[in-house]
Amino acid sequence: MWCDNCLLIFPLRAGAMILGSFMAIYQFVGALLLFLYGDFFFFHQYEASIYGGYALLQGLVGLLAVLGFGRRSTLMTRVLVRTYVVVIILGAIRGSLMAWSLFYGQDHIIWECDNGGKRWIDPSTIDPNVPQPIETRLMPATFCYVGLRTAAGYFAFFLALDFILMCYFYFLIWRYNVRLYNDWCDSTLYP
Repeated sequence: MWCDNCLLIFPLRAGAMILGSFMAIYQFVGALLLFLYGDFFFFHQYEASIYGGYALLQGLVGLLAVLGFGRRSTLMTRVLVRTYVVVIILGAIRGSLMAWSLFYGQDHIIWECDNGGKRWIDPSTIDPNVPQPIETRLMPATFCYVGLRTAAGYFAFFLALDFILMCYFYFLIWRYNVRLYNDWCDSTLYP
């Protein structure tokens, strides 16, 4: 017999709704920060936009899960059980690529800090006949004050924490789906 409250901090439904709301909020904030300042830390074209788009997707899935828990929807929890596995796999790939890219681009980030927060541009892509646009956005100065190694370490730590929370949230979705199925079986005289 499975313990309904094992590994749970809050009651199953309410705790999953709290965690889903929390994950949606911090994913939306993370996506906004990636869209605004991601070009300063990730140097391949559209890399920060892809990471930000994935964060929006993860936040949207969290909100859909909260909606499914709120309505006690069997269909939505079944869909989430099957699709959240893909979100977890993509999250693991995204987290490892982001951490690797951040550590790989340390020289460029140090250059940005040394040059007043201006965005680094690959010299091989600069056309000498075309005037360069004036940079209006600058890198946040606090990142340079904290230190690159410290900030990159915190960044990697929070990416790992995000992955752990995704796995725990999947456990909550799966557990709630099983509870709904068992309640349905008990109410319909299913053998």
